[in-house]
Amino acid sequence: MKKNQHFNPDEIWESIEIPDNLDLLIINSVEEGYKRMQNKKRKNRSFMGRKAAAAVGIVVLGCAAVIPVKAFVTSLVQERMEQVPAKELEEVESVMDAQEVNADTFSREYTDTEKERYGNLYRAYLQGTFPQGELKQEQSKIEGLEDMLYYAKDTSTFYLPGRELTDEELLQIIEFNTKRDYALEQRTQPVEMPPEEKQAREQIAGSGGITEEKAIELGAEWLHNLYGVSEQGMELNHYLDTQYGADEKTVYAVNFSVRSTEYYYFYFDTRDGSLLKAFSSLAADLDAEAVSTAAMEEKIEKMCETAKTVLVERLHKEADYEKIVCAYRDEDGYLGSINRVSFIFVNKDGSACKITMNAEREVFMDYEFIEDYAAYTRRQEEAVTARNKNPNNRKGKMVYLEMKK
Repeated sequence: MKKNQHFNPDEIWESIEIPDNLDLLIINSVEEGYKRMQNKKRKNRSFMGRKAAAAVGIVVLGCAAVIPVKAFVTSLVQERMEQVPAKELEEVESVMDAQEVNADTFSREYTDTEKERYGNLYRAYLQGTFPQGELKQEQSKIEGLEDMLYYAKDTSTFYLPGRELTDEELLQIIEFNTKRDYALEQRTQPVEMPPEEKQAREQIAGSGGITEEKAIELGAEWLHNLYGVSEQGMELNHYLDTQYGADEKTVYAVNFSVRSTEYYYFYFDTRDGSLLKAFSSLAADLDAEAVSTAAMEEKIEKMCETAKTVLVERLHKEADYEKIVCAYRDEDGYLGSINRVSFIFVNKDGSACKITMNAEREVFMDYEFIEDYAAYTRRQEEAVTARNKNPNNRKGKMVYLEMKK
């Protein structure tokens, strides 16, 4: 990895060989954690190593858990964290320093309703709905507390009661994680802007390119237009990426998220604000069963028509493509990569637009503008060859089908 290079989660998805049900959790968690580490210097190197591992480590006890490192974007939460006594923050830090594990675990899965309520309550938390009490903490697992929510410090485990969690308990978990993020942020200090980023910003301004503030506005607009989602009550992360993609372009990255629930990423051309890529990750998709390729084939024509509609009506692209290529991963008769099926609209000028659908829900997920489709296919072939040489490569193969226009 190049020094000061922003993490590209899409490249990680393409190159790391891991079980599909973990792909996008790692994308979400690592991209956010790496961004923070690139722009902050750790005052305590051993602590950074442990937290960096936590950003990518996913330990499972019935469900996957991530600890993204985020900046606070709402004044209400920021003000609340600033009121936390220094002694309490020191205790939070000491607990994190003492832990030997790399990530949180849970004693059981969240129920479907708990997952939905968690997302809604996290949005409410960012807008000022706070818990009345605090999460109970114990040094280690306590027998006899099976019906009580608490956190075991030694194993970094959330012990959830057998019953449904209340709103208050979910808010306590949310605030507990927020305090840890805040304590981590207080142990960092800003570093100077990398020379290449400073130069890039000067070039953008000098050539009349868009501002980062404009990119944020565009991100909110595309969030609504592509996904029908409002940015209200979501975390915001944005930065200038000077080494985006294979050609290492300079782009603005704008991300919206609800912790461990939903994530939306947008990448914009700094010259004119055109959308280069948009992709999403929803926790619900991680829990969905893999769709069989046989079932997908029954839906493929319908999904292709939906992709055409997205291309024209949501992305406002002209339907002047000369062919459509469908691409998906077949893993022993089932789809890989979170049930993703891509439709690549190849244009007469050699560019292409890739629309990715979720085959289980039959809805739009991702978009990418491909400037040079021929170069893109060469890179994909090279990636496949490299994966095939890896003895630990997961089973499966890429399938490409040409669709009717």
